[in-house]
Amino acid sequence: MEQIGTALPGADRLLGNVNRIAYFSAGRIPGIGHKDFRMTRITKPIRRVWVALCNAFLLAALLSCAHNRDWGRQIVWDELDFSSLPGQAEYPDAGAVILHDEVITTVVKSGEINYSDLERHRIVKILNTRGQRYANIAVPYTPPSKVVRLQARTISPEGNIAVLAKDDIYDINLYPDFVFFSDQRAKLFTVPAVENGSVVEYRYLVRMRNTAFWHSWLFQASVPTLLSRFAMTVPSEWGIDYRVYGIDTEAQVTTVPGGTESMYVWEARDVPAQKTEIAMPPGNEFVARLALAPLGIETWEDVAEWYRKLAEPQIKAGKGVKELASVLTRGVESDEEKLRIIYEWVRDKIRYIAVNIGIGGYQPHPAEEVLENRYGDCKDMVTLLCSLVREAGLEAYEVIVSTWQNGIPDTSLPSPYQFNHAIAYCPTIGDGGIWMDATEKGCPFGKLPWYDQGLPVLVVGREGEAKIISTPRVSPDSNRVLLDWDIELQSTGAATVKGKTRLWGAPASELREDLYYGSPKARRQWLETYLAGKCSGVKLDSFRVVKLTSVSDPLTIFYTFHTAIFAIPRAEEIVFRPGEILASELPDYFRSPNRAHPIRFNFGSLAELNLTVMLPQDYVVNTPDLSDSLVTSFGSAYRSRSTDGNVYRTHKSYRLLGEDIAPQHYESFQNFLDVIRERDLREVVVSRK
Repeated sequence: MEQIGTALPGADRLLGNVNRIAYFSAGRIPGIGHKDFRMTRITKPIRRVWVALCNAFLLAALLSCAHNRDWGRQIVWDELDFSSLPGQAEYPDAGAVILHDEVITTVVKSGEINYSDLERHRIVKILNTRGQRYANIAVPYTPPSKVVRLQARTISPEGNIAVLAKDDIYDINLYPDFVFFSDQRAKLFTVPAVENGSVVEYRYLVRMRNTAFWHSWLFQASVPTLLSRFAMTVPSEWGIDYRVYGIDTEAQVTTVPGGTESMYVWEARDVPAQKTEIAMPPGNEFVARLALAPLGIETWEDVAEWYRKLAEPQIKAGKGVKELASVLTRGVESDEEKLRIIYEWVRDKIRYIAVNIGIGGYQPHPAEEVLENRYGDCKDMVTLLCSLVREAGLEAYEVIVSTWQNGIPDTSLPSPYQFNHAIAYCPTIGDGGIWMDATEKGCPFGKLPWYDQGLPVLVVGREGEAKIISTPRVSPDSNRVLLDWDIELQSTGAATVKGKTRLWGAPASELREDLYYGSPKARRQWLETYLAGKCSGVKLDSFRVVKLTSVSDPLTIFYTFHTAIFAIPRAEEIVFRPGEILASELPDYFRSPNRAHPIRFNFGSLAELNLTVMLPQDYVVNTPDLSDSLVTSFGSAYRSRSTDGNVYRTHKSYRLLGEDIAPQHYESFQNFLDVIRERDLREVVVSRK
């Protein structure tokens, strides 16, 4: 980690992501097409199949050569007329418009010859500079899949054609930053001669070994789409389980002549652009899309059995795991204490490193290997954790999760592709069992990170039993930040401050992880920035952090600082605003007059301030004592202030419940935030007696 993240408990930590839209990938789909999930083979003589395939490939090659010549000279579209394409006038707010976006998937299963093809054809009109990013294209794939054909061109507003040269297509590694290495690859290119008003067109064919088919399709993009179509041809005896979200369209099913194949077609027209807003739910919950269950997956028991066969053999303890389990739990009588010791060892000793190669995107590495390497991703850590726990004589199960950032899973569609994370569960300890996520280095034993809480998850039994249950979600008061400041105020407005910030729950976990990986210098810089956001002119004198590496709440930061401008002299008075020390940033994020999506918070929270100000000699507070509160369905706010001689005290708190806020309640939520902001800006006036 190069730097420590933003100060907690800022609004950026409370709010969900601006947008998380999964992109369509013609890449790895391990598990689908696995031998245990294949349908009964269609028995045909293999030699006849080979002859037919060879003839088909030869014909396709001949047609491709002729078509390539036309690609650079002619504009031939079945469903579009180049002379009457829409433009900026029809879409004044868009940077581009997708004219045509189509995928045709064909699954071939005949004897020993099994493969699937995905052909994509996309046509985009660039309306202005903002839309020119659609000229930069990545075609993802994962070996042994291959991109067997790829063409792209630009058509100028006058109809001139510029074809992408083969040498301008680059083959690259493609994986997100949190993955250390993956065999995911992409063909990367940018089309030539793009200008405003031009049309970008490309098409490609990806061939995948075995009878895998692609499990998702987005009908909607960040710009308007005139036509989005997903077609799939499969053997007729296959059953296809799917769901469509965010749009009203159903599959049109036809039987191919001969009766051996069926074609499914989903189509959407005139799809508006996605509307992105701060703190909206993940894209999976609002974007118009299609999701398909893998072949052979009909129930959650099928999903659990699929994952059990991948993961259960990897849990088997070797010599190293057995020895470590014995050492860690020797002399420990309490089962809960054994579990805590094992969890903390895995959390603290195993680095999070994701290496996804082939089936490794879904299958964990053996527990013994994870122990030896001292690194792994979430499923690797779970495998080692379960192995150690079982060796200690306790029970632990693997659990697959769709985190809050990924979106709430649809439990009516059994599919492993809804999940993006793995944790562990010990059901026999405590009232509701103990949940464990060892990837979150700042999370204490017995608690889950916020992104694992309150979600339906799949618990995978040792024999493949499946159980969909919800993880616990803590109350807002469990995610707490408490500031205690003792201030010695001078008549000039300068002050010295002795402070303490304590954090529990999600704020503690996230800040602990940030601080843990930061150097002492980086920690000091973070604290200076944090305090400067609460008080002007801060000069940090000293600080120390307690319970940073021991990982138990509260995480506590002690500090002292001085400032020349805590209060502002005004004639014979001194004025300061104590509410700004714990001012909420949320009003700054929600100024738009309207809202399309619900507001989603990462977690509910409670923030509190206890402030004691020692006034200068012969000074008194002229502002009356008060106590007031504000209670709404979104949360609450409370404050009180009092004076005892030359000591001024104030207590302030605001609680955010953290539940989704529907668009129809947006204005009321804005009003709630504005009332809190107005109170934060109220002054306390101090003057000579």
